[in-house]
Amino acid sequence: MNERFPIPIPYPDELLYGVISRYHLRANNTSPKCTFKEVYGTKNVIPTIDLPSHIEAFSRRSMWHEMTADDWIKDHTFYPFYAPFLPKDRANRLKQLMKGPDGSGIHALVGITASTVDRSGDLRFCSQCYKEVIHQFGEPYWDRIHQLPGVWVCPVHRDVLHRMTYPVSDRYGLTVLLISKKMFGSVPIVANLSGKTINQLSDIARDIQALMQTNDFPVLYDSRNIFLPRLRKQGYVTAGGRIRQQKLEEQFVICYGRELLEMLGSLPYGKDYTWLNLATRSARRAIHPLRQMLLIRFLYGSFNGFLEQSEVDDAPFGKGPWPCLNKAAEHYRTSIITDLRITRCTDTGRPVGTFTCECGFAYSRRGPDQSEEDKYHRGRIKSFGSVWINKLQVHLREGISYRSMAALLGVDTNTVIKYAKGTITTRNLEPALLKSSRKSSKPVRSKGSKHTRVDWGKRDLELSWIVEEACRRMLSDRKNKPVRITISAIGKRIGKLSLLEKQKQKLPVTTKVLSDYLESTSQFQIRRVRWAAEQLAGEWPIKRWKLVKKTGLRPGYAQEVSDEIDRCIGQGASMNRIASAEVTPLWLH
Repeated sequence: MNERFPIPIPYPDELLYGVISRYHLRANNTSPKCTFKEVYGTKNVIPTIDLPSHIEAFSRRSMWHEMTADDWIKDHTFYPFYAPFLPKDRANRLKQLMKGPDGSGIHALVGITASTVDRSGDLRFCSQCYKEVIHQFGEPYWDRIHQLPGVWVCPVHRDVLHRMTYPVSDRYGLTVLLISKKMFGSVPIVANLSGKTINQLSDIARDIQALMQTNDFPVLYDSRNIFLPRLRKQGYVTAGGRIRQQKLEEQFVICYGRELLEMLGSLPYGKDYTWLNLATRSARRAIHPLRQMLLIRFLYGSFNGFLEQSEVDDAPFGKGPWPCLNKAAEHYRTSIITDLRITRCTDTGRPVGTFTCECGFAYSRRGPDQSEEDKYHRGRIKSFGSVWINKLQVHLREGISYRSMAALLGVDTNTVIKYAKGTITTRNLEPALLKSSRKSSKPVRSKGSKHTRVDWGKRDLELSWIVEEACRRMLSDRKNKPVRITISAIGKRIGKLSLLEKQKQKLPVTTKVLSDYLESTSQFQIRRVRWAAEQLAGEWPIKRWKLVKKTGLRPGYAQEVSDEIDRCIGQGASMNRIASAEVTPLWLH
């Protein structure tokens, strides 16, 4: 059975390294190797400040039974600083390496060895914190927050940190923070900083402290999807979904200043593949935590602001339940909807929410909400549902006028006419039955009459269904080159061109349905760009000229079409890089 040793009780946010240093001092051991043998069970340990190993063995040999290996890792190492910015499986692998006896691959796993962000080996302390902890606990200790990358100033006292100059051990030894300043030497880690820079560094340190004090680790690896709502809100995203990288970088550098960013090793160098550029693309490599924290502060004002605001950004329609806007239901405007599906508008890039109630009524609207009243705004009705249909039938039996019914049901008069005359049941018929019903609906010649009486209401309803089916087929056809949806194209396709062109005033429902599908020049060109990109999906990289030629575009097309071309090219490149990316992420240079 392993012998247990009286490891000192860890102080709040004390480094595990510091706990062992204090034990070494109290045990009066002449050699650090003796201390390692006692606390780890082996002499073959290199004391590490940030991400130490052998923690499982250390926990078993400690007399503090309530402290598990997970507790030591979470509260007394740098693990909470790096884990949120790693893929979940990589973070779990890191924790297992820290628990285990072989820590040789830890820093390579998280990419620290390849990073250009300064990883100082100096132990640092705050002069005011030093005095306060001696008064409170009777001895000083190494505070974890003071050792983290990017922390140059104490987040509590806003003073520049000091580093010890002597006595300092080598990498195989233990450096103790002594109880009297007369016993060691120290100097500030940086001098001649302006008040503005000190304030900025202090704010950054407070953000990092807030991250370390978060109980549940946020998942921050896929930063593009996390930050996209905020980037869009601040005008850094085009309607086509592309990040305005140049504008973002310019404002980011202005916000912090080149001098500060160079000090932190986080100035975005280069053109297309800076760390800032890659932080706002689909996750393929991990971005150093310090750089991610700088981006978070730039976008949200602070890390705590990010934790509060990200919930709102991720919920452009607020928190549910949401109101049902079915005017025919007794629960009209009552918040009972829990089924929300969010998509993106292809024209504006804004979120589109589709709200579906248990009564069968479904509607959609664009977001994000700007006020409480926005939740009662209804865009397009997707489905009426049985409650609405039953109410319509009740009003029909009561003999209410179409206009009155429209007001009671919350729709326009044409919609009431459309559904009152059988379109609802027609849509639910099997194709064969539908075909036979259309054959039997020929105009009837009354006895003694010379001319056929046309039931324009019925013809309008039937023709609207045929038109809508034709439009949907044209939009869903992926094999053939797209054809623009126009009155002429639809009329020729269904053999009713003359009827659509000359009898518009007698076909209000058909005209309304057709107007919902008619495409502008830009809308049609965007659809052709997407089709062409699908046809070239097997080629990488997709060349712009080839995509334009495949689409059949002529010079002078609109900016939104150009944005869509760029998006399709970028999407193809992203898929190729994802497929060929290395498994091991690195903190970017």
